[in-house]
Amino acid sequence: MKIAILGLGSIGRRHLQNFHAVGVETLTGYDSSPEQRAAAAVQCPYLRATATAAEALDGADGAVICTPPDSHVAIGGLALERGAHLMIEKPFAVSADGLDAFLKLCDARGRRVLIAHNWRYWPPMLLVEQLLKEGRIGAVRAARTEYAYHLGFHRYPGKDYRQFYMADPKQGGGCLLDESHAIDYMRWLLGEIVEVSAVVDRVSSLEIGTDDVADLTVRFASGAVGNIHMNLFAWNMHSHFELMGEAGVIQWRRMENEVRVYDPRAARWEVYPSTGQLNDMYVEEAKHFLAVIGGAPPRCDGWDGLGTMRVIDAARRASRERRWVKV
Repeated sequence: MKIAILGLGSIGRRHLQNFHAVGVETLTGYDSSPEQRAAAAVQCPYLRATATAAEALDGADGAVICTPPDSHVAIGGLALERGAHLMIEKPFAVSADGLDAFLKLCDARGRRVLIAHNWRYWPPMLLVEQLLKEGRIGAVRAARTEYAYHLGFHRYPGKDYRQFYMADPKQGGGCLLDESHAIDYMRWLLGEIVEVSAVVDRVSSLEIGTDDVADLTVRFASGAVGNIHMNLFAWNMHSHFELMGEAGVIQWRRMENEVRVYDPRAARWEVYPSTGQLNDMYVEEAKHFLAVIGGAPPRCDGWDGLGTMRVIDAARRASRERRWVKV
């Protein structure tokens, strides 16, 4: 099997290493930066770095698109023309515009699309999914999550964060898009979001042209209400959520690497620790994409990814117009 990696920055190199680790023997890669291509070839000597994206895609069974979000659909179209199945890093694109037509074309050509929302492969998250399916806390009535890190300190340590796509709205940078993991896992676990009120803004001293905070109040199709808070200026990197049901509470805490369940009948917390390492979920994601190429249904397909993009668009509009917006 041949996998082409388009975009050889940090996430592209992570995918290179993981696809190699799970047994993919033919790995090609392209980046518009010759320096990135050279650095990736040194770090991953099994990579065949190419001078063009078309050359990397020649004969590829699957294409993994890790470029800035504004180029995802264009490069995806190039890969589609060459018959490759697609794994597209989140966010799917800068907005939902044009994604419907792109996905219909993928469907018409029989090519599957996997959106790389990596938390869907994390064992504590899968445990939460199982607990919810079992009705462990009854109907969820309210939920809240925070997903935050510091752009300069955590994302680009030792580098000038202002020089990267995250500082540029045209390329798809910013908090709302980059931290849309939180929107995805809330939709995945609790169902579709149907209405949004939001503040999407830049409030910190970060020197960027994009939003650095997004605070969404949402209503799910089930009637549950939720809060999704994301920011790019938190010195204490953290991700966690709390799901409040009629019969109990579930908490996920990323930094503690555990799930907690409150049982009101026993008046106690049950703690489920995890020993998994962060890269484990990326390895599972790589394995899953190989299964998708083989015919398995994607865990988060393009249409599911479009659902998250529509929430993002609704949040932007809600913030701009200062009102509730239907998704």
